[in-house]
Amino acid sequence: MATKPAFKQAIQRTQLEVLLGRAAKLLGRLIVVKDGHREFSQFTYSDDWLADTQFFDVSPDLNRQSGYQLRKPPTRNDTCFFLALADTEPDAWGRRVIGRAHAKARSKDALLGPLTEADYLACVDDFSRVGALRLRDESGHYLRSVADGGRSTAAFLELEKILLASRAVEVSQETAEDLAYLQGKGTSLGGMRPKCTILDSDGALSLGKFPSVNDERSVTRGEVLALRLAQIAGIDSAQARIVMVQDQPVAMIRRFDRTSEQNRIPYISGATLLQAKR
Repeated sequence: MATKPAFKQAIQRTQLEVLLGRAAKLLGRLIVVKDGHREFSQFTYSDDWLADTQFFDVSPDLNRQSGYQLRKPPTRNDTCFFLALADTEPDAWGRRVIGRAHAKARSKDALLGPLTEADYLACVDDFSRVGALRLRDESGHYLRSVADGGRSTAAFLELEKILLASRAVEVSQETAEDLAYLQGKGTSLGGMRPKCTILDSDGALSLGKFPSVNDERSVTRGEVLALRLAQIAGIDSAQARIVMVQDQPVAMIRRFDRTSEQNRIPYISGATLLQAKR
């Protein structure tokens, strides 16, 4: 009886260095493996970091020990990364932008394969990656970095252009140019709503949150109000204000993972602290 030949996809391995802050202290090495439909990762601490007097766990689910530790997603919907690294991935909005850009590229190149989780992780701009963790490939390039060594984070004056490109994505009318422009600007942060990373008028790294076409009330104004009320109540919260762009209220929120000198502050989410599934 004739049988169909079995074709096994080649195993893909991505090796990265995990570093800390502006000084780029080597914390360890990450290997991301894609074997067919399965993806998992392995991490090992560097000997220097294990011996460092300022050592802390890179992630709550990483033990202080030598040798590689394995992370397999408990379910199909869970991340293949150790949780603090997963915090630096793009979430629903960023993945939508990245996925649509890749789909347009695949329509022109039949040999281009599907995106891996390592691809999504690598699409985040190094300059604006959340927290203090940084990633560097085997060639010594930080992920993601612009070819000329610059950054893709937009200046405050580009806020209107980002709003229009984001709105085009929301209503599925985006062009390849819109998607290329949003790479790095609209892919560095978590959450489902349209947003971007932007440099405020004084140069501080900030988050721009846009109204959604589906909003029935001003969600951005409500978020800024909540932050203002928290400050009045004595709760340490991010500085925020509303900026009007094409008659749309855009929430400008200072990033809480950067100092006034724009140094990086280590960060983990509440979900990571609780080691909750995601």
